[in-house]
This record gives sequence, C-alpha cells and structure tokens, in this order.
Amino acid sequence: MNSGPLRVIIGIVIVAIVVYVVIFVMQRTTTKKVKELQDKKQKLTELDTKLSLVEGKKLSLTGQSLKSFDDLQAEYSQIEDVDFKTFDQNAEDVLFESKGWNVVKAKQSLKSLNTFLDDIAAHIVEVRQGIEELQRVDAEHREAVKNLEVEYQALRKTLLTRNFEFGESIDKLEEMLANLEDDFDEFTRLTEQGDHTAASDIYTQLHSETEHLEQIIEQIPSVEKQLQTDFPAQIKELEAAYQQLTADGYLFPNKRILTEIKEIETSRVISNNMLRDLAIDEASANTEVISKQIDSLYAQFQVEMDAKKAVSHSKKQVETFINHARHQNHLLMIELDRIGQRYILTDREEAKTQEFAQQIKQIETEYRQTVLDMQFGKAIYSQIGQQFTKFEDALTNVETKQQDIWEELQGLKDLEKDAQKQFEAAAFTVRDIKREVEHWNLPGLPIDYRQLYEKIINQIDRLDRIMQNSHINMHEIKAQLDNIQSDIVTLTHATDRLYYDAKFAEQLFQSSNRYRMKNKAIATAYNDALLAYQNHFDFGNAREILGAALEQVEPGIQAKIDEQLR
Repeated sequence: MNSGPLRVIIGIVIVAIVVYVVIFVMQRTTTKKVKELQDKKQKLTELDTKLSLVEGKKLSLTGQSLKSFDDLQAEYSQIEDVDFKTFDQNAEDVLFESKGWNVVKAKQSLKSLNTFLDDIAAHIVEVRQGIEELQRVDAEHREAVKNLEVEYQALRKTLLTRNFEFGESIDKLEEMLANLEDDFDEFTRLTEQGDHTAASDIYTQLHSETEHLEQIIEQIPSVEKQLQTDFPAQIKELEAAYQQLTADGYLFPNKRILTEIKEIETSRVISNNMLRDLAIDEASANTEVISKQIDSLYAQFQVEMDAKKAVSHSKKQVETFINHARHQNHLLMIELDRIGQRYILTDREEAKTQEFAQQIKQIETEYRQTVLDMQFGKAIYSQIGQQFTKFEDALTNVETKQQDIWEELQGLKDLEKDAQKQFEAAAFTVRDIKREVEHWNLPGLPIDYRQLYEKIINQIDRLDRIMQNSHINMHEIKAQLDNIQSDIVTLTHATDRLYYDAKFAEQLFQSSNRYRMKNKAIATAYNDALLAYQNHFDFGNAREILGAALEQVEPGIQAKIDEQLR
C-alpha cells in the first residue's frame, strides 16, 4: 500500500482531534465564565437597592429633589425590568453559541455580555449613591434646621440682653437677624417639603450670612466701647490737659494740637456712623488710626513735661559748666603769659585760647537768652533740652582742647631739660671723636672731614648761645638738635672710614718695604701713595694705589689686612 495517502489521512485525523480538543476547551471555558457572570448578576439583584428606593419615598421629596429621586427610580426600574432580562437572554445566547463551531463569535459575545453587566453594575452604583446623597442632604438639612433655630434664639437673646453694648448698631443688627430668620423660615419650609435642591441654595447663603452676623456681633462691642466711651473720655482729657499745660507755661513745637483734637473727634463721629451701618472693617481700621493719633498727642504732652523736669535739673549744671570753662580759660591765659616769659610760643596757643573765650561767651549769651525765655514763658522745653545738650557738648570740647594746650605748656620745661641733655651728649660725642682722631697721630685730615667737623662745632656753639637766652623757642631748639644729631651720625661714619683707610694704608706701607727696593712698580706705587697720604691726607686713595700694586706680588694681602681691621 502506498504510504503517502496514509500519512495525509493521519495528519487530517490529528488536526481534527486538536481542533476538537480546542473547541471543547473553549466551550467549557465559556460556560464557566458565563456562569460567573450570572452569579455576579444574581448578587446585583440581591442588593438592597430596591429597599433603598422604598426608604427614599419616605423622605416626602418635592421639587427638584423629587425629580432626582424619580429619575433614580426610573433608572433602576429600567435595570430591573429590562436590563436584567436582556442579560439573561444574552447569556443563554452565548451558551448556545459556545456549543457550535464558531468559537470566535462566541468569544466576542462573551466579551459583550461582560461589558453589558459592568454597565448594569455601574448604573446600580449610581442609583445607590444618588439615594444615599438624597438621604444625606435630607438629614443634613433637618439637622441644620435644629441648629440654626438654636443659633438664632441665642443671637436674639444676645441682642436683647446686651443691646447697650451695640449702641446705634442694634437696629441694623436686629434687621439683619430678622432677614436671616425669614430666610430660615423658607429653608425650614423647603426642608420639610423635601425640596432639598432649592433648600441647599438657601442654606449656603444662610450659613455664610449667619457666620457674618455672629462675627460682627462679637466685634462690635469692643469698637463701640472705644468710639462711645474710651475715645470721648480721652479727647476730653486731651483738651483739658492742653488747656492746663498752656496755662502752666508750656509751649509745643506742634502748633496744630487743638486742630488735631477736633479732627480726631470728627473721625470718631464718622467711624461711629460706619459702625451704625455695620461697616465693621472700615470702622475698626479708623479706630486704630484714631488710637495712634491720641497716643501721639499724649506722647507730645509727656515729652514736654519730662523735658521741663530735665531742663530744671540741668539749668544750674549748664551755668556751672559755663563758669568753669570761663575760669579755666582765664587760668590758661595766665599760664600762657607766665610760660611766655621763658618760652617763645606760637600764635596757635594764644589764638586758640582767644577762640575758646569767644565760644564760651557765645554759649553764655545764648544760655542767658534761653533762661529769659523760660522766665517769660516763651520757651519750648524739649527744644531747650536739646539746646542745653548742645551747650554741654560744646563746652566739653572746649575744655578738652584747653587741657591739651595746658599739658603742652607744662611739657615745655621737660622738653627744655631733655634738649639740654641731648645737647650735652652731642657736645661730648664730638669732643670724644676729636680726642680719638688726635690719638691716631695722622699727618693731617681730609678737607671734607674738617669741614663737616667745623660745621658741627659751629652748630653746637650757636645752639649753646640760643639755649643761654632768657627767652627761647623750643621748636627751633629741637630742629637744630635734630640737625646736629644727624650730622654727628655722618661724622661718626666718616671717622670710622678715616680710621680704616689710614690704618689700612699704614699696613700696606709696612708690607711694601719688603719689595720696593727691588721692585720698581712697588717703589713707584709707594711714592705715589706716600704723596697722597702725607701731603693730601687722602688715605683712601693711598690705600687703593699701594694696595693694587702689592696685590700683584702678594695676592690676598688686602683681604688679610681688611680681616684684621674689621
């Protein structure tokens, strides 16, 4: 038998078996899923949605609320009478299709059935939520009726028992409460009729306006007290205080005090009218401004009263200060005259002392005028206090400068003693340098060295004559001393160099004796160096001439001599 056709038949059989198994499995799966959807639908029917609708009817709804309830009831009736039955029929159709060979169509039908049941469940949820919302609003509104009734009774009682605290605002408050009570009656009527949609609109406004009324009832008493009790008393007190203070001789920098008091009273009346019309925010803002204005006036009064006490205390102190500064300046002038007998003073000391006298005189003149103004009631004490402080500061500055000059004068004697010591030290130093140079037994001295020495001697002689005068200028003496000391430093350095060059040359002369008899160059250098040393006293040139020649025959000789002389 040919194996080819057999294989084809076997393949067809296998495919048929596989297809059958797949269809069988799909049928079982579809049947199972349909059963699950039917169970889900059964659970939806077992919910107490219908009972909720029955409870909803008991709310006795009207108006828009009733229409909303009727819509929910109609929606659920549609689900119960139509959608559930449609679902049952569709479920049977899916089961029937699943027994056939059109697996794809059965799968699509199952998907549609699942979607349809999800839509039914969503609609049931909407119905249940709508009923719950109606029940919640009904309960909320009925509770609000109770609460608002209590609130309005409390507000009415507050207005009756505390009407004196609200002043002229009481009429507006009672009118506002009456309007709220009218709205409350309408809200109660709509709630009792079950028209919660219309009641909600009223309730939102009613709740807001009730809160506003409670707030202003709480705020008005404190503002009313300020406007009707506190401020009038303070304004009256300010007027009386101003009259009394001016009668007692007080003056004020602010010339508008009485005008400002009247302006405060006008602001108070305006604010009271605002409060009467329940413009509480504007009235409160005005009272803050008025309070600050009143505090400012009190502060101005206090400043002047405090200033009067301070001025009364410091008046004598300033007068004493002026007398003391004037006396100190007098003593300084005497001291300038005494010190001027011995020392030549600059014009600066005397000119400054004269300037001090003028400043003190000007302060005293202003002080006397201020005292007269106080006696004749023309003075503003706060300004006088500032002026007295300015006087004291100026006098303190004068006395500080007086002390500086005084100490400078007293230091002149010390400066003279110190200058004398420096002068004597300079003279001794020059004398010691002269004696030391004489001990060196040099053939002579270079002309520039002699000139420097003679210059210093002449300066010392001149300064000695100046210091012997009965009338001396310490500034000039100090300047000449500085010049002398500077020149002595120069002379000291020149003397050290002179000694070095002379001794160096002498060492070279001694060393050259070993070579000059047999070395012509050394002999020539010796003679030239001796001429510079003996005739011109140029010991440095002699050292350089002879040192250079000896370095040729005895290298390092100059370094050796330099080391010995250092």
